[in-house]
Amino acid sequence: MIRPMIPEDSSAATQLVVLAGLFSAEETELVQSLLTDYFAANEAAGHGCFVDDDDGIVGIAYYAPKAATDRTWELLMLAVKPGDQGRGRGAALVGTVEQTLQATGQRLLVIETSATAAYDRTRIFYRQCGYEEEAKVRDYFAAGDDMVIFRKALMPMNEGA
Repeated sequence: MIRPMIPEDSSAATQLVVLAGLFSAEETELVQSLLTDYFAANEAAGHGCFVDDDDGIVGIAYYAPKAATDRTWELLMLAVKPGDQGRGRGAALVGTVEQTLQATGQRLLVIETSATAAYDRTRIFYRQCGYEEEAKVRDYFAAGDDMVIFRKALMPMNEGA
């Protein structure tokens, strides 16, 4: 069941993103800080976070508005427990984010990911979800680790101006 994240989910969500390989075990403080900030102020500032709860957290999607843009949002984190990947859970989470943003007249969702071979499946996944590869920034994450930017219009571009 996909639902909004609550503070009690933070520990399980942190473990999930480490297990899914999105962050290393050494980076758990970074994830915990992100989630603490979410509940302390960022949720009120418009950020959103959904979890897929199936007798425990098996997926998470965190998104936020992009500053200085017209209704553009960024999917900052998407992770699904490895044993639950390939079963539509990630697509359902992304779809929930998209529907939530569309319902409030938001215009564009952007996703940044790595161009390394380790993220081949991730890039294929976003393409299957209807995202277009928009740009690549060479050596962004590290030397030899480019950033790939995907985008999806949430409404026809001539609407909602």
